Amino acid sequence: MSKIESLRARQILNSRGDWTIEVTVRASGGVEANASVPQGESRGSHEAVSLPADQAIKNILEIIGPVLKESECVDQAQLDARLIELDGTATKERLGGNALLGVSMAYARLMALSENLPLWQYLRNISGLELNSPTPPRLLALMVEGGLHAPGASPFQEYLVLPRGLAITQSIDIVTRIYQSLRQIVSERFGPAATRLGDEGAFAPPTTQPLEPFNLIIAAGQAVGLAETFDVGLDAAANNTPFTAEELMIYYRQMRSTYPLCYLEDPFKEDDFIHSASFLAESNKEMMIVGDDLTVTNIERMKIAQAERSVNAMIIKPNQIGTVTETLKAARQARRYGWRITVSHRGQETNDDFIADLAWGIGADGIKLGAPTRGERVSKYNRLLEIAAQNR
Repeated sequence: MSKIESLRARQILNSRGDWTIEVTVRASGGVEANASVPQGESRGSHEAVSLPADQAIKNILEIIGPVLKESECVDQAQLDARLIELDGTATKERLGGNALLGVSMAYARLMALSENLPLWQYLRNISGLELNSPTPPRLLALMVEGGLHAPGASPFQEYLVLPRGLAITQSIDIVTRIYQSLRQIVSERFGPAATRLGDEGAFAPPTTQPLEPFNLIIAAGQAVGLAETFDVGLDAAANNTPFTAEELMIYYRQMRSTYPLCYLEDPFKEDDFIHSASFLAESNKEMMIVGDDLTVTNIERMKIAQAERSVNAMIIKPNQIGTVTETLKAARQARRYGWRITVSHRGQETNDDFIADLAWGIGADGIKLGAPTRGERVSKYNRLLEIAAQNR
């Protein structure tokens, strides 16, 4: 494989029934690979700009394609630098972060195929991270959702189960058993109609009490004899809640003292580095205070968070920044700061399982995939199982 032969793009549907893009890169010799791009439902204002699907496709076919066609297949960093230069803006607003990422991810798959490597191994090889033997990321499985993902439910966005220190297969088994138990408990407590699902496949019971979802999850674990096998976590997505910082602080202290809470994501507004730093300072070192809208996989935002000591962990989402190389750069920077890393899906997903390979490839501490249901989430759970089987 020596040259890029063609670049194609088309519209596909995401999990919300909205349009997104799929990109296919073909090299001389007939090798080709594709990638599809998710969208965020709850998006930080500092993320890379995602253009409408038809405009992103037009930019791929009319601007990016002609530049890359018949060019030599260079390494990932060179390809991504070329994309960034073509766009020429800090937020990818000219060509669209979704256009750039679709090309970048498809190219990464193409290079992995050309080197006869699984994608996770290719990503590990180019990551620049010092990693030992492959270890699975810890699952952060969604059980109850609210916020923008489920209006009428809790004001907080994601209530998570984190199985403790087990292999992927065992962790997924715990997650699925708790999930099925939770279905029954929600039905008994609120009626069968209350087992409706949110955007990411979790239950969205009609309670506006921020602590109640944890009670339901704990009860579900106890009902199947798994109460001692997991911790819980919360993605507050505080940007989208009606609470003041002081009210949020009270809720988090209650959660921390009442439940086995080990993970708290975006506890305050997206530019509130100060309150996040205050809560981190009073928390134990093992608890993860995690930036997502706060850091948006962006080095410049990460620098502020580090200077203020606002977080000790962060979310990695490729579509927040726009290319594979920039995603890996953010992971390296996080490790330099001593932060833990969680790779995450988005609210409007596709069946693309790239993030499962990414999490394994960069040695992520955790991975968020949504609930263990719906095809666009299950595809990523199944990819984790496949990688685990290959590494036995």
